[in-house]
Amino acid sequence: MIYKSQTLEPITAQMNFIFRARMLFRDLALWLRSYKVSLFSGFGNLDETSRRLFRIPLEYGSILKLFFGEQDTEQLIYLLTQYISTLQSLFRAQYNNDVEQINSLTQQVYQNVNDTAAFLAILNPYWSQSYWVSLLNSFTISQINEATTFLIQEHSINIDIFDRIISLSNIIGDYFAEGLTNYFFLTQQPQET
Repeated sequence: MIYKSQTLEPITAQMNFIFRARMLFRDLALWLRSYKVSLFSGFGNLDETSRRLFRIPLEYGSILKLFFGEQDTEQLIYLLTQYISTLQSLFRAQYNNDVEQINSLTQQVYQNVNDTAAFLAILNPYWSQSYWVSLLNSFTISQINEATTFLIQEHSINIDIFDRIISLSNIIGDYFAEGLTNYFFLTQQPQET
């Protein structure tokens, strides 16, 4: 018999899902960097790197459907895909020194950040919209700054920024995973049998 005072114990498969979801922003950081390296140095295949980058929302969507269902997950996939697309366009505008596009795309990417943060906070009561805005703004400005250092060939600053991006991706991943863990385990009520 399971009583309401008892807690659910995580099973290995559930914990693996949560751990994998934690890696979302690390994967995003690494593949965005690969894209920037290809764009600014001409090294590698930009199209292949871009295709790999756009697989990230779909890969994580398959995990998140288990938590949030089809419709909400599709919205999250859309927001993440738009984020990637807008950042890529912004990096190309930086590369081409198109100041008008840089300004427009910068506004668009921050609007996406706000939309994503609002959606995540609605989706999961264990996530705070203001904290998501703070985390995603920091991630975004770091991405833009890293692109700038590629462009002006400030290699030592570039490495420092990339280190910060990786550290930030860990913080974001921890917050993301903690929210999923709380959502899954604290909203599951054991039933008396």
